[in-house]
Amino acid sequence: MKNKKRKLNVKRCFLLGVPVVAVVCVCTAVILLGIGIEKEPGDTSEQISEQVVLSEEPVSSSEKNINSDAESSEEKSEEASSSEEVTEEPSTVSEEELKQARIEEVVAGWETIPAGTVLAEEEVDLSQKSNYFLAYEISDDVYGVINGKSFQEGTEVTLADIRYIKVLHYNFEHKLQVGELIVATALQEDFINIFMELLDAEYEIQTMYLADNYWTGDPTSTDSASIDENNTSAFLYRPATGSSKLSKHAYGRAIDINPQQNPYVSYKSGSPVWSHENANDYIDRTTGLPHVITHDDVCYQIFKKYGFTWGGDWNTIKDYQHFEK
Repeated sequence: MKNKKRKLNVKRCFLLGVPVVAVVCVCTAVILLGIGIEKEPGDTSEQISEQVVLSEEPVSSSEKNINSDAESSEEKSEEASSSEEVTEEPSTVSEEELKQARIEEVVAGWETIPAGTVLAEEEVDLSQKSNYFLAYEISDDVYGVINGKSFQEGTEVTLADIRYIKVLHYNFEHKLQVGELIVATALQEDFINIFMELLDAEYEIQTMYLADNYWTGDPTSTDSASIDENNTSAFLYRPATGSSKLSKHAYGRAIDINPQQNPYVSYKSGSPVWSHENANDYIDRTTGLPHVITHDDVCYQIFKKYGFTWGGDWNTIKDYQHFEK
């Protein structure tokens, strides 16, 4: 009887266990199917991982471009930021430094600055005015201008006898202007000192160009052309007016200052005779008009101080523009 009861219990257990196992198996299969993974016999964990990776959706090309553009913008932003950090602040130059630089530029190029150039007061340093009154030997450039004109080869006047000088003067608008002259080597210091004193006195001279700027083909008419333009000049190899003898100008030992206001006038006939119509208002020397040279004029006084004689003191001829030594 006992053996029969045991057999019945085993059968009951077997019958009860089968449904339970079946249920467990079905649930397991459902779970595996639910997560999309079927594990077949022989699968390894690496193969499962590969299936999971492959199940991810691929990135579209538009998304790649957006990501690429975003990265590019970030890189450019970083480069710009880096550039801003590297760029140094431009050095600020003061007005005083700029002024000093221009003054030095003018001084360094003084010999070659064209006559007639007007300079602002900020471009010069009048406390060092000797920088603007200099004498030079005749350079190749100047020789090219004067040869065959104011200077004639083969005469008693050689290049060693004359010097090219640059000066600073006030023009008729009372602006600082560059002037040029050719004078006798022996008198270069006198002329330099005279024009420095004229500058100190703020004496006005309209222009100072070489007579060669008005060359007509012969020296006599060239002198007349220079006078018509009220030009102040010195050296010109020519005879004296109304004479066959050489003028002091031929040696660079004479100068004509503002010839319009200070004309050449002959009184040989008893009445004044002059050649240039631009001088009509200046025959009467008592009008008090500006730039008229008289004994009271500072120009006369300075030239007289350095031993020059004045054409206004001559007898029947009055050459009011003329100083010589």
